[in-house]
Amino acid sequence: MFELFLIIMIFLSPFLLLVLIKNYFTYKTTAKEKSLLLQDKNQKNTIVTMQKKLDFLVERVIVLEELAINKNIDLSQKIAQL
Repeated sequence: MFELFLIIMIFLSPFLLLVLIKNYFTYKTTAKEKSLLLQDKNQKNTIVTMQKKLDFLVERVIVLEELAINKNIDLSQKIAQL
């Protein structure tokens, strides 16, 4: 009985190896695609966040320039707005 098992394993082992190798490379390909999609999404989110921060800082610089240039502006109002 054991001999029959060994004979079956000998004939099926190449087929099993091919199936395992195919599944491995399929998994590797899909995992790499998912990783690239996540990296792209993360990069887009980072760009949007940085743009928002830049817009906020530009607004603050404009207000500070107005404070430095125009002496007629009530400083406490502008500082409170910041």
